[in-house]
Amino acid sequence: MLIEKYFSIDRKNAQDLINATKDMTNGKSGDNGFQNTKVFLFKEYAVLKMQNMNFRNVTVNDNSLKHLERLAGTLLDLQSQGVNTVPVSAFQSNDGSGYIIQPRAKGTELYDRHKLNDKSYVLKQVELLSLAPQEHFDKFVADTVKIINAGVSVDFMGKDNFFYHKVIGFQFIDLNAHNDYEYGLTDFKPDGLQTAAYYCFLPCYFDTAPQHRDTVSELLPELTGEEYTFLIEHNRIIFNKCIAAMMNNGITKELIDEVLSNDRIIPQKKLLELV
Repeated sequence: MLIEKYFSIDRKNAQDLINATKDMTNGKSGDNGFQNTKVFLFKEYAVLKMQNMNFRNVTVNDNSLKHLERLAGTLLDLQSQGVNTVPVSAFQSNDGSGYIIQPRAKGTELYDRHKLNDKSYVLKQVELLSLAPQEHFDKFVADTVKIINAGVSVDFMGKDNFFYHKVIGFQFIDLNAHNDYEYGLTDFKPDGLQTAAYYCFLPCYFDTAPQHRDTVSELLPELTGEEYTFLIEHNRIIFNKCIAAMMNNGITKELIDEVLSNDRIIPQKKLLELV
């Protein structure tokens, strides 16, 4: 059964984009072993070809795509409040597989997971983020709080789920479900400030899950003394801006200290001389 909805793009333009992907090679992919997303990039749009798009959070059946339609409304509402979300412009599904069309995020991934062994890329990215104005960090925390409090699930494990642009600041992509509380799967309702305290250090250079892939330990020995000092000093600037942004948004120093005492948060903080 074909299900289609159009929010900020008309059906003809949406169909033209979908048809064009059939002669293209996908620019990105997001294989989670379930939805196997292929991303086709256009100048203004990204078209996501997905399997099993009739599920939210893997376990929540969404055969009618009413949950996806609700999510699209939530993201558009957040965008109207000035939050840097990438909303859903349209979707088409035929028996659970299909396409989601979104505006293309501006700038570059926070950190591209495929380039983390390239020291030139890492040094360039750390310098870029260290030069970002404090206002961008403040908004990153504020937007995180609003997104979480709106009940949307954010994948903080992948740093390429976030983009950075020198003018726009930090943007959130891959927002494809509400959290488990919104689906009645748990009584726990995530708190925006608490979540931001734990996860808004993401602009810093570190691996979110070094037990699975430790690129930091592989990269550091490849650096010259000058490059190592550059990385440590600029990463420290990012770290301090993250802390300032949290405090500027009402997160207490006590909570920040509690978070930093948790070895799962910035697991390589000692290796990178952040504490």
